[in-house]
Amino acid sequence: MDVIGKNIGNSLDKIYENISAKASANGYQEIVIESFEGGTFSSVIWETEKVKIRLHTGVPTHAMPRIFGVALQHVRQRLDKYPTVQKTDSDVIGGSLVRDALRELVLAPEANGHLAHLDLDTEWEDEQRHQGLKQLIKDAPEEFRHIGEPGNAFASLLYARYCFDHPEAMWKQLKKQFADELPAAAENGESIAEIVSKNGWATPNDALNSLRLTREELNLAAYVAIEDRLKSELV
Repeated sequence: MDVIGKNIGNSLDKIYENISAKASANGYQEIVIESFEGGTFSSVIWETEKVKIRLHTGVPTHAMPRIFGVALQHVRQRLDKYPTVQKTDSDVIGGSLVRDALRELVLAPEANGHLAHLDLDTEWEDEQRHQGLKQLIKDAPEEFRHIGEPGNAFASLLYARYCFDHPEAMWKQLKKQFADELPAAAENGESIAEIVSKNGWATPNDALNSLRLTREELNLAAYVAIEDRLKSELV
């Protein structure tokens, strides 16, 4: 399979075919794959008749199957009516980062679970995330240290996500640095990780419970709404 000019082999062919068929059954004529340059490895844009997957041009070929695979799983999650996170009428500075971190805390490991059997190369992605968080901890602004601030909520959510979504040996290195530099966020992160571990993400309702209870734990309701796609309502 060729995506944005990179030959990524055939490991994702069946998943791509299945998700394309599911999208078609839900009224989307095609999945379009495009290149882009931005602050994320990939993004998904939903249009009236098509789904657009954008993949970062800087991702090396050997890492692209994993990046593309995760994007495909995010498409599948929406088609399967997994919940997502939305802003409220009362947004705050830094609110979008918190919402993104909350969504990825639950939906990223759910996506990864559907790719685990393929044993895709994650080394490049893991290293990018590792160095990114290491630098973020080192350069953390003061608000990351104060409970109740969006920055602290963001850091807490990152901590919890890395508990699930980072190689154990690499996380062990960062975990101590995190606890030393941002102890309040680390403590909150441990509580959140426990909540998500208990409720999980195996079904849309499980994911919804994890998102809602995490929002309550961090008192984020003022600027974080959760969309229950099974009922087509914000909760």
